[in-house]
Amino acid sequence: MYRVLVVGGGSIGERHARCFINTGRAEVALCETKPERRDEMAARYALSATFDDFDGIDLSRFDAAVICLPPRLHVPYARRVIDAGCHAFIEKPLSLDLAGVPELGRTAEQKGLTIGVAFLLRATRIAKVVKDEIDSGRAGEILDITCVCGYDHRVARPDYRSTYAVSKAMGGGAIPDQLSHRANLIQWFLGPVRQVVASYERLAWEDADVEDTLSALLRFRDSSAMCNIHVSMWHPCQTNRVTLSSNDKQVICDNSLEKVGILHRETGEWNWTPVPAGKRDAKGQVDEPFVLEANNFLDAVEGKAEILCSLEEAAHTVAICMAAAESGRLGRAVEI
Repeated sequence: MYRVLVVGGGSIGERHARCFINTGRAEVALCETKPERRDEMAARYALSATFDDFDGIDLSRFDAAVICLPPRLHVPYARRVIDAGCHAFIEKPLSLDLAGVPELGRTAEQKGLTIGVAFLLRATRIAKVVKDEIDSGRAGEILDITCVCGYDHRVARPDYRSTYAVSKAMGGGAIPDQLSHRANLIQWFLGPVRQVVASYERLAWEDADVEDTLSALLRFRDSSAMCNIHVSMWHPCQTNRVTLSSNDKQVICDNSLEKVGILHRETGEWNWTPVPAGKRDAKGQVDEPFVLEANNFLDAVEGKAEILCSLEEAAHTVAICMAAAESGRLGRAVEI
C-alpha cells in the first residue's frame, strides 16, 4: 500500500482523497488547516492520519503527496515534497507562471521521482475514443478544431464568491480554470502550441476581478491545424463539445451528451456512439476518471506506465494560458 498525503481539503482535495482510497492501493492522510473541514473528512473517509500544519509533517512517512492548494502554491509545495523524497501529483493548473518549474523538474529527475499533473480530461472515456481516432490515423489529418465550453459556474458553485473562482491572485477566471483544461486536452491531441490569439472579458459575473468569457485561437508547432476555443462560465445551457475536422472526416466529441459522432464525407452519414462518463453519485459527480488518474500515477511511480500529463506538458499549458492573457491585454498574437 502506498502512503499518500493529500495537501488541501477543499472539494478537489476531497475528490482526490476519496479516489486514491478507491484504488485499493493507497492509505491516505490529509493536511487541512480548517478544523471543521478536517473533522468532516475524517468522519467521511478512512484516513490514516490528519494534520493541521504542513510544516510539522514528517514527509519521510509518505511515498507521495497530492497537492490540492491554490495554483500559486503548487510549485513551492511540490518542491518541498520532492526535496523530501516523495513523488508528487499536482492538481491543475500547474501554476500561474513558470517560476521554479524547471528547477522542480530537474530535482525530481535527479532523485528519480515521478511528478504528474491532474488534467482530468485526458482520463475521460470520451477523450480516449477521440485520441485513438487521431493516433490511429482513422480521423485523417486534422485541419480544424472547435472547442466550446459553456456552463454557469454560479449554479455549479453557489458559494463561488467565497472561493478562488473570483480572484485573479488565487487562480480564478476562464483562463486558468477552463482554458487550461481545454488547451491541455488539445495539446494531447495535436502537440505543442506555437501561437495564441485571445480576447476575454467579464460579461456577467458580479463581485469578481477575473474574466468569465474567453475566445482563443491556437496554432501548432507540428500541425497546420487551427483550433478555436470558446469558454463561457455563465451560460444557462451546459455545453462541452470538441469538433475535429479533416478533409474526409469530422469527429464530434460531446461530453455533455456523452457521445461521439463521426461523419465520413463519402457517405454523408453520421455514426453516433454513446460513451457514458461512468457511474454518477448522488451529486451527479463521476469518480471514474479521478480513480484512473490515481492508478495511472501509481503505475508511473512503479515504472509500469507513462504519466497521463507530465510536468513538461503541464508547463506548456501554463505557457499557453500566459500567452492568452498577454494576447488579450496587448490585442495581438503572442508566440510561445
